[in-house]
Amino acid sequence: MAECSRIISLLTDYLDDRLTRDVRLDLERHLGGCSDCAAFVGTYRFTVSLLQSLSEDDLPQELRLRLRAFLDDRCKS
Repeated sequence: MAECSRIISLLTDYLDDRLTRDVRLDLERHLGGCSDCAAFVGTYRFTVSLLQSLSEDDLPQELRLRLRAFLDDRCKS
């Protein structure tokens, strides 16, 4: 389970190809043996792809405002 938590913490860097070779290989080895993490990464990848295909105008105004407030709050942390 600790390894699974580590995968989640590295996910963004993994998908953006910002991990060192050794860390990436360890992560991919784990994904090869953990169907839960592999499914999570697949779902995350799909969600990112789907969101990247949207334009700001595709989102309802209330959702845009809430998302902007959330992101602004996260950037302050």
